[in-house]
Amino acid sequence: MSLTLPALRRNCSVWATGTHENTPQVVNTLYGPEGVVRSDSWERLPGSYHGSGCTLAAAIAATLANGLELPEAVREAQEYTWQTLNAGFRPGMGQYIPDRFFWAREMDEPGTGKA
Repeated sequence: MSLTLPALRRNCSVWATGTHENTPQVVNTLYGPEGVVRSDSWERLPGSYHGSGCTLAAAIAATLANGLELPEAVREAQEYTWQTLNAGFRPGMGQYIPDRFFWAREMDEPGTGKA
């Protein structure tokens, strides 16, 4: 994939997620002015999630605020977000909600959201 967005001509970075693709893996790519900076592949979890994008954006901001360089911040934020989704819970009949406190409790089964 080649991006020629104005942001890339201004020495900015662009983050593209593959969450809406119909593939077994989610492939997320960080682009910089010289092209692909990093590309990460994650197992696609079953179900539909509400809050995954917000969780990822907040995690990237937090890791950057803690001093990580952008490529590593993106990697760490993706790992955290995937874990929140894997531990997600479904409060009703709708979408799953990321469990942002997964790290504070033990899980009976990955992906069930049950402590």
